[in-house]
Amino acid sequence: MSVHNIVVIGASFGGITVAQGLLKTVIPQLSTGKQYKIIQIAPNDEFFWKIAAPRVIVNPDALPLSKALLPIEPHFKNYKPEQYEFIKAYVTSIDPSSKTVHTSTSAAIQYDSLVIASGTNFESPLWTVADGSEALKAALKEVHEKLPTAQTILVAGGGAAGVETSGELGELYGKKKDITILSGSTSLLPRLQNKKVGQDAQSRLEKMGVKVINDKLRVVSHTKEGGKEVLKLSNGETRTVDIFIDGTGDKPNSKFIPQEWLDDKQRVKTDAHTLRLDVPGVTGVYCIGAVGNYSDGSVMDIKFAKPAIVESIRSDLTGQAPGPRTKNIYKKFQSDMQIVPVGSQGGVGVLFGWKAPSFIVKMAKAKDFMIGEAVKLVDGTA
Repeated sequence: MSVHNIVVIGASFGGITVAQGLLKTVIPQLSTGKQYKIIQIAPNDEFFWKIAAPRVIVNPDALPLSKALLPIEPHFKNYKPEQYEFIKAYVTSIDPSSKTVHTSTSAAIQYDSLVIASGTNFESPLWTVADGSEALKAALKEVHEKLPTAQTILVAGGGAAGVETSGELGELYGKKKDITILSGSTSLLPRLQNKKVGQDAQSRLEKMGVKVINDKLRVVSHTKEGGKEVLKLSNGETRTVDIFIDGTGDKPNSKFIPQEWLDDKQRVKTDAHTLRLDVPGVTGVYCIGAVGNYSDGSVMDIKFAKPAIVESIRSDLTGQAPGPRTKNIYKKFQSDMQIVPVGSQGGVGVLFGWKAPSFIVKMAKAKDFMIGEAVKLVDGTA
């Protein structure tokens, strides 16, 4: 019996979601005349619920890493080796002519269908397992050891990651330590159309004792000297702090992808409705998550995109014409959608363009950063 290999690059939110979706809902319904196998390739064999990173970084007693970093293999143990295989490796290149994925282990994996779900890279390993779990664990260990005695802490980045981390710091240490956040822009949460949300976040942080700087000041480089972090700022100033948390640098993880598949921002050209690769003459390639140019980079974006990509793969495997369809297509929200805790008791946010009250933020995310959903995502029941 011939084998159709579906290679999934990445094992974070997008990659795990697609792999479980295909194994649970698509492959069992396909014709028995052919065998279908999922081959997942990623450098991380543990899934990181990065939504909870701000609390894991600042308050591990309230949310330990063990709840947010989950081994992947146990959640796929019910599948036979001929159904699912995990390869721990980096993808180094894709050869479209031979339909081959090359890896850091020198293995060349042939694909019939290909899903690119490689996500993004960050300047700091505190937010990702893109380089494996050990770099994350080492970075967290360093912060956790320094926090009790640290007096000066600087957070770079005024997006959700920076604001949430500053809120966690403010709640625990705001009246005891010198905490500063550099938004790198003219306001916090600058991507939101409703600027009042960023203003509200700033007010909440300042009440906690966090200093907010919004004059486009950025950290351009940093070095370690004598246990301290020496930061070079964009205005030429040098600042020395005990702890530096970099919440910036979210860039597409796409260096291994053929250049003709990428746009000028190095993101994968993706059909915004079907999540197929949007390159003439190329079939059987799909993309989900922040590496795709359809995406706004949010985790909710992956949840909303799952039905579209799974349906595209199902219809292509069954030989249906890849023309327009009205069901199971991805529809991007044009209005703001973001929930940003500022401490455990509330925060700010926008839902469908409407400003969310703090108690909604608390119930939806601030209480525990939705940690109960982590296991559900990895085992495919979310």
